[in-house]
Amino acid sequence: MKTLIACYSYSGNTMVAAQRIHENIDADLTRIDPVKDRWNVIKAVHAFLEKKWPIKECITDLADYDCLLICCPIWAGRTPPGVNQYLHELENVRGKKLAILVTMSSDGNQIATTQIKTALEVQGMEWVGQLKIKGSDQERGSWQPKLEEFAQYFME
Repeated sequence: MKTLIACYSYSGNTMVAAQRIHENIDADLTRIDPVKDRWNVIKAVHAFLEKKWPIKECITDLADYDCLLICCPIWAGRTPPGVNQYLHELENVRGKKLAILVTMSSDGNQIATTQIKTALEVQGMEWVGQLKIKGSDQERGSWQPKLEEFAQYFME
């Protein structure tokens, strides 16, 4: 299964997890980067309000892929504005598989993962699964076995 990993990572924690999956499943990796960075409070407020921010060029056409793995942190219980824009720009998603990996400092992933899942299922994507990695899991290193198990979704 040819997989695209689309990753937004502000602090680098999410990118560490995305790169580990990238190595395990030999997928393509594209970075979701906002055109302009903003102050942390603005980021959280805009995430909560489900705003979109312009992003730099990245892979948004899934014509050559079977599966999309979105990797992002959770801010104010929601997806970052750059990820919202990425979801808006996606093309050729019908019939493709979808998975989500989120990182967070606490437990607020349900709204964010539901946001992503719903937005892409409406466009015809098939839900595969999700992995949430809490900050405490990353600090202890206990997330790595979970990540290896999660990577099995993408192997065929």
